[in-house]
Amino acid sequence: MDTWKHQALLDQVLHAIERDDLALPTLPEVALKMHDLIKNPNASSNQIIEAVSGDPFIAAQLIKAANGAAFADKPPVYNVRVAISRLGFRQLHDLLINITMNKMFFSNNPILNRRMKTVWEHSREVAATSYVLASHHAHLSPDQAMLAGLIHEIGVLPLCLHIEKTHEQINEETLNELIQKCHSTIGSRLLKKWNFPQGLIDVVAEHENLSRDPGNMSRADYTDVVSIANLQNGTSAGMVAWGEIAAAKRLKLSAEECRIFPEHHAGRIASVKGMLGITPNPEIRGISSAPLPSHKQTLELHPEQIIAAPNKKGGWSSFLPSIFNDR
Repeated sequence: MDTWKHQALLDQVLHAIERDDLALPTLPEVALKMHDLIKNPNASSNQIIEAVSGDPFIAAQLIKAANGAAFADKPPVYNVRVAISRLGFRQLHDLLINITMNKMFFSNNPILNRRMKTVWEHSREVAATSYVLASHHAHLSPDQAMLAGLIHEIGVLPLCLHIEKTHEQINEETLNELIQKCHSTIGSRLLKKWNFPQGLIDVVAEHENLSRDPGNMSRADYTDVVSIANLQNGTSAGMVAWGEIAAAKRLKLSAEECRIFPEHHAGRIASVKGMLGITPNPEIRGISSAPLPSHKQTLELHPEQIIAAPNKKGGWSSFLPSIFNDR
């Protein structure tokens, strides 16, 4: 692409952002419904189950996750009710975002599609590492950290969809520059549209700001977690000056601990990856060697197996923490 065309496209996207003219995708119906139900303290377990069971593909994927390596020591699950009970509402929401976003990150343009798939794969890797990083801090929720990792580069999605609609021909150099300059701004706007909490919007806006100073805050937050996980899963992780990263200091990680963390916790990270649909490497130490449920057990389920019969009236969400508890 000629330099002037490259700049014209960049200016067009930036102006569309400034005018709020960039079309932003809507969160899929099932995820929106779950969002509302989990925030509602009066929602019953049956309402949650019915919402999930309305999409057989999502129901089957949740059952598959509940039968994953992280739960290898538990009996197999065959219906949505037991799967949700095992996963919990917070993890249920994270997995719904994972499943629905996986379907959204697609383009008919080969260059855009390749980049979107790469970004989504990286996001899931960061999500798994974020989960394990957060588990070492009592004030942080590993599930919320996993969600933060999943959405930290969400701005690439509407950007690529916009380019697909307006410019079918684009080279990778132009696409890379657009993503570098725009994805944080676009992602922040998208999460505001989806009514995500400010703490997660901050993750999208600030995770690449390695000198971020959150004022008087001494404890690590989700932006710190994702910043470190993003660096640990980057192609230049071995060249990072970890001792200079402010987020590492707030997480109380030394430079050496930052370097060895992914290897030292490889087993736990791999278990979370399995839950997110990334096939774990059985050679990694720490992964349970117990056999996983067969493909037939987890995916080839009849509708009457997937949709559980109602149980006694009662709400789970009344005593479970909100999925959007921004601690």
